[in-house]
Amino acid sequence: MKKGLLILGTALMTTLGLVACQQQEAAPAGDYVHIDIWATAAEQQVIEAVVNDYNSKQTEASAKFNYTFTAVAESDAGTTLAKDPTVDGAPALFLCADDHIFNLQSKDIVSELKGSRKDKVVAENSAVAVAGATLDGKLYGYPVTSDNGYFLWYNKGVSGIQDKVGSLEDLLALAKANNKKVLMDVANGWYANSFIMSPDACGVDSLYWEKDAEGKVKYVTNWDNETGVKVSEYIAGLLTPYYADGTLVTGSNENISAGFSDGSLIAAVSGTWMENELKPIVGNNLAATKLPTYKIEGKSYQMASFTGSKVYCLNKTRPVAEQKTAAALAELLTSKEAQLVRFEKRQALPCNNEAAKDSRYTANVTIGGAALVEQNAYACVQAKTAQDRYWDIGQAIGQAYLDSNLAGKTWTQFLKEQMDTLRVAQ
Repeated sequence: MKKGLLILGTALMTTLGLVACQQQEAAPAGDYVHIDIWATAAEQQVIEAVVNDYNSKQTEASAKFNYTFTAVAESDAGTTLAKDPTVDGAPALFLCADDHIFNLQSKDIVSELKGSRKDKVVAENSAVAVAGATLDGKLYGYPVTSDNGYFLWYNKGVSGIQDKVGSLEDLLALAKANNKKVLMDVANGWYANSFIMSPDACGVDSLYWEKDAEGKVKYVTNWDNETGVKVSEYIAGLLTPYYADGTLVTGSNENISAGFSDGSLIAAVSGTWMENELKPIVGNNLAATKLPTYKIEGKSYQMASFTGSKVYCLNKTRPVAEQKTAAALAELLTSKEAQLVRFEKRQALPCNNEAAKDSRYTANVTIGGAALVEQNAYACVQAKTAQDRYWDIGQAIGQAYLDSNLAGKTWTQFLKEQMDTLRVAQ
């Protein structure tokens, strides 16, 4: 997940002599050394389950993994290591969102996977997940999940909501009429793109980055064209009054849980990671669907989204022995069986092709999982669309949708100024 959506877990330092799973053919037992791992707090239970199972089957101490775990959000791991990959407690293996890979690779921090390791990852995982971990044809990580996207959660027990969730206008009007709220973190670049990148507006391919001959990054975008301006003018006109009167709110995962718990929230835009939190709160009335449409001059525009993967990467600055151990553990933690354990414990959608076909997954597809698959038809690959420079621009556009404050500029001027900033090679 990206940026503000992924909560930084409380730092958990647990030295464990663990590792798991008999299914790992590509990482034979070897002389493994102690390594540090950074991953989300929720991922710790997956690591322990998989690793414990594997370790229990090893007779030699050198064939067991020994590691120190620290809970760090995917959104923070890449950012922190990009500043200093040798920071105290720096991991040999870390979990990050796929959009961090370019920055890490450009600073020579993340190791490339080559030969049979690369072939195995490409053969066993979905094309979208592999694409997110690939740069200029080179693979820089082990895909973990393919569920880094968002959709609409709602309480179907609210009278009339089933007929309203397909339309943004209708949903907001229903919430206002009942003195309730809808949450979408619009002032966040990860969500702000939803309107202008609609396949019915500028399109899901209307923003992407590329490197020039000197290796500098520039964006190719048409967000400031006539359609982009028309959509932005309409969305700002629609959202600003609802934001001002408190019908439309922004916030974090905690705000979503609290809002559904006290009944003030009837719908929220978020991802699969919220299911375990919301199910006990909303019970059988918990429902999810693709993002709604909005309508301009009689034409419907389907809201778009980002999609992406979480990836286990190897810290290139660590000793070779640590990198080799990290690679073996990464293969283990992203194998078919490990991804099914992750689905069972975290409801994380597998990107391993065989895991995605397994009845343990297909017979138990979650509410959020089904909604994400539906929304992904209108999504763009985050790693190819947005890098660090985009997020401030996306935030500025999203904030303008909420408060219509363009500092005296027209939407034509405002969008051109923002896009020109992205178009400059840096």
